[in-house]
Amino acid sequence: MKFKDKTNNTHGHPQSWTKSLLAGAFTVGFSAHAIAAAPAINTISDVQINKGATLNVNVSLSNAGDAGTVNWSKAYGPDDVYVNPLTGAVFWDPSSDMPSESFHIGVKASNLDGSDIEPFIVHVGVNKVVYIGPNEDIKHFNDAFGAWKAPGNTLRNPGTTFVVRNGDYQGSNWVVGLTSGGGVQTLPAGNENQYTTLIAEDPGQVRLSNGAQLMAQGNLGDAAYWAIKGFYMDGGRVGTDGAACGDDITCRPHHIKFVQNGVQMYHTLSSFGSGYSDYILYENNYAFGGHRVKFLAYKTTHSIYRRNVARFDHNQEHTGPKNTFSFYTSTNIIAQNNIVIDGDTKEFVATGELAGEYGCPTTAGDSLAEWDRNIQLNSDFPHANLDLQNGECYATIRDSISWDNRANFFILSRSPSYFDHATFGAIHLDDTPQVVINAWPGRFARGFTNTIFHDVNKGPLFEGLTTGTTADYEGTGTLERYGIAYNNITDFSGYLKYNSLSVDDDSLTAYEPLWSSSNTNGGLRYLVRIEPNSNLSGKASDGDDLGATVMTFKGKSGTMWGEEGYQSETNMKQWPFPFQETIAAKMRSMEYEGPMWTGSWGSRTAAGTGTLSGNRGFAKTDTNLTDYVWGYLGSTVPPMNVQGFGRDESVTVRWDPPAARADITGYKVYDYNPSTKKIANPRNAGNTNSFTVENLTNGQTYYFAVTAISSSTGESSYSYPIQVTASSHARPRPPVLTPHDI
Repeated sequence: MKFKDKTNNTHGHPQSWTKSLLAGAFTVGFSAHAIAAAPAINTISDVQINKGATLNVNVSLSNAGDAGTVNWSKAYGPDDVYVNPLTGAVFWDPSSDMPSESFHIGVKASNLDGSDIEPFIVHVGVNKVVYIGPNEDIKHFNDAFGAWKAPGNTLRNPGTTFVVRNGDYQGSNWVVGLTSGGGVQTLPAGNENQYTTLIAEDPGQVRLSNGAQLMAQGNLGDAAYWAIKGFYMDGGRVGTDGAACGDDITCRPHHIKFVQNGVQMYHTLSSFGSGYSDYILYENNYAFGGHRVKFLAYKTTHSIYRRNVARFDHNQEHTGPKNTFSFYTSTNIIAQNNIVIDGDTKEFVATGELAGEYGCPTTAGDSLAEWDRNIQLNSDFPHANLDLQNGECYATIRDSISWDNRANFFILSRSPSYFDHATFGAIHLDDTPQVVINAWPGRFARGFTNTIFHDVNKGPLFEGLTTGTTADYEGTGTLERYGIAYNNITDFSGYLKYNSLSVDDDSLTAYEPLWSSSNTNGGLRYLVRIEPNSNLSGKASDGDDLGATVMTFKGKSGTMWGEEGYQSETNMKQWPFPFQETIAAKMRSMEYEGPMWTGSWGSRTAAGTGTLSGNRGFAKTDTNLTDYVWGYLGSTVPPMNVQGFGRDESVTVRWDPPAARADITGYKVYDYNPSTKKIANPRNAGNTNSFTVENLTNGQTYYFAVTAISSSTGESSYSYPIQVTASSHARPRPPVLTPHDI
């Protein structure tokens, strides 16, 4: 590999770009901080394995003698990939039934002085790999995919993987789809047994610009079974574009995956989305900058938007509806574990129609969508708009989080939409709305249950949410309408209701939700979960906690609609968020100059021009996406990537420290009780990233949790507890959670 993004050194020391063998593996409660250097991983060669074979890759450091105690983990890659926390060795046993495809895997090595991530590619069952780049025989996409001439017409074999060498490329030679000059450059179609993969050498290190695009266009032939991975678009389009063509499915792209791609968007012809398409997957991508929408579905079906990150920065040319995720007249759409964040720059946005960061317009017919475990944080834009125009939006929204919102309204819920287990707070609207959460006209909304509403500065709070039934999407059955039931509502101004509202008063609670040193029973210490044994735990109508829980991933990575695991609980940790280092680095690099406005959304005045930096919020160099989200309410962020491995009559626990925090003074290792979810028996580990618990019994399973101690904000809670068995041989356990750990 040529180059890669490096994570920040936690204490400001220069990072080495050399690499080597693990050191410090048997350190017991020892802080190597005074002498260690940030780890540097040796380059990992790409690997090719047959279907049904297992992947085993040994990984080493180039500065093992200087790196001290290292905690190894997976930075990104398929869910089933496992990285040994002691050695860094990579293991994967992909299903023999899986279609052939190529994948990026990132291995992370971390200590108190920093971390390093090394990417490599695994080709599973791929028969042919073609390299594209200035120093290769195939120079660009025109060579590779120009189907009317050699060599492109000789490379049209389904299941081929095309690897693009790292670098900056621009212009029509780097178009997938229809070029501005009318040329056709498309990937060969794969099939259900083999995907055609177009993949960057290293994710984020192939930059395409100045007219480049990555589009599957249905009118150019059979665009099917493609996987496009790891590209960074400076402008341009990424997605699928079909047509209304009846039963001729070749007009509609289908079975296409977009994984770990990024787009910095400008005003026009810059987007991430699908129209007239079926079975599309957007996973772990990132979008920021301009345009009026970041992720789009239009008349698209059976598609999944999973683990993506978006930031709405600016928009000057479009007065039309502004969304971050927008599912227009699309059916069987799922959004899982997406994050919209730091859309806090309305001074760079022309007003237009604010249509919600999670939008479901019905301009040309019904929509049917499901949102699961999505987050909105620090935004000047409404949370959601569930439309009622030329159709209805049948939406189910579960485990949704929105905090620190400053829009002109919060939610429009006029269709048969249902919110369950949400956490909504710090809703400080910049104008006084007619109502904060509005279900008029239509009043078909199915209501809000098991939800936290806290700190709403303007009211009234609800309108048009009644009990009863409404027709389902097929029109053959009914859906229950819950009104307002089993919610915790605190600290709001104005009236609770405006009109036409059904409130189950007996089920409402008003527990003070925020944890603090004076309210240690408060359940909201971190936005992504409810603290165990708190005033909000076990209080929901279903026996679970009130509010949202966004701790694990819903939907197995890489799965399309209908495939095994596409909508299942994975029990895989969501935090640290995969690929967060590259996402932050790209968003941080944005510099934009354009027109500005002052005033509230409802009263705007032009204010000349200004400069907007992407170096803000979660993208700043002194934090990361995980720490930013976890630390948003002010508590000390707990250690992440907590892992354990059994030794002879002992267990060693390792972890990654929080992002650069000079005031972290040490860590504690606790016993964890999975039945009560309580911690006990604290052990001071010192300012280190490893601790060994001794005098244990071989063959017995133990549970531990780790906290961090800050000189300014005190001791944290824990992130994820671990389960490990003492053994005469070191035996790390894969970091998979059971339900009682979530």
